[in-house]
Parts: sequence; C-alpha cells; structure tokens
Amino acid sequence: MSHLDVRQITDEYFARIHRAALVMTGNPWDADDLAQETFMVLAGQFDRYQGRSSIYTWLYGILLNLERRKRRREGTWRRKLRVLWGGDSTPSDAAAVAESPVETAEWQRSLWAQVARLPDGQRQTLILRFSEQMSYEEIADVLDCPVGTVKSRMHHALANLRDRLRVLGDDFGIVLNEEAGELSSPARRSHAV
Repeated sequence: MSHLDVRQITDEYFARIHRAALVMTGNPWDADDLAQETFMVLAGQFDRYQGRSSIYTWLYGILLNLERRKRRREGTWRRKLRVLWGGDSTPSDAAAVAESPVETAEWQRSLWAQVARLPDGQRQTLILRFSEQMSYEEIADVLDCPVGTVKSRMHHALANLRDRLRVLGDDFGIVLNEEAGELSSPARRSHAV
C-alpha cells in the first residue's frame, strides 16, 4: 500500500475511529492516543490486511485490540501500586475519565460509564452496535467471531446493563430500539448512547 493510500484511509476513517475511542475511554486525550496508534498500526502493518473484511471493520479490530491492551496495562499498574503502597484505594474499573472534577462526575453518571464496566466482549459489542451503528455481520467481522456469538453478547450485555442501572437506582430512561441500532437516554440527552 502506498503512502497516499494510507493517507486516504486515514482521512476517510479517522473521525469514526476517534469517536469510538472516545466512547470507549471517556477521555479525549486517551481517545486521541488510541486513534493515532490505530493508524500507526495501519501504516506499519498494512501488508497483514488480507481483504477478508472491509478496511473499516479491520480498523475497528485494531482499535479494540489496542484498547484491550491499554486496559490490561492499567490494571497491572493499579495492582502494582496497591502492593507497593499497601492500600487498596484505586480508581474504579471504569475507563479513565477527563481531568476536571465536573467532567469526571458527568462521565460517572453517564450511560457510557456503565457500559465501560461490562466485560470486554459485551462492552465492545454494545459500542460497535449502538455508537458505531454496525450490523451484526460487521461486528462479527471486527470481533472475529460468529454472528450468533455477537447476538449472545448483545443479549447478555443489555441484561447486565439493565441490572447495573437497577442496582444504581437509575434506569436513565433507557430507550432501546434494537432495529434502529439506538440505545439512548432521552432524559439525559448529553448521555445518549
């Protein structure tokens, strides 16, 4: 692939990949890093692209792998700090959030913050379906699994999300329109998923 092709793909898909990274992390700085790293992998490893899926789904696969690695590193780092400092006061399992206390509080009250706490497969499936408007077939390509697995993850993710919200005593006024690929919180438009 020539340099021009990488540039063209970057121009075409960067905004979508960045938006997905922002939904995953809740933090514009981490989203910038993940999106840029995704396209660095594209530039360095395009010869691995075999054309079995669209370039669009392949890029999301790269993004998800990078985000999963980032979460693992952060988890290892937190455990090491706990051991070193002999305490267990660490941040929640949710994705890192923006810097200011107001932004942090807003993120923690959002529907996406609850999605961020789901297991990887469920979280990724919800993000790709509801944030990125992908079909089940596209999600299966990105996650490299059968469509039946995607449907199962979706079912369990939505059930877990509803349970989490019930425990919190806040249903966010969730409106689920699976056919349209919409999951939203009309009472809190800023938290729409």
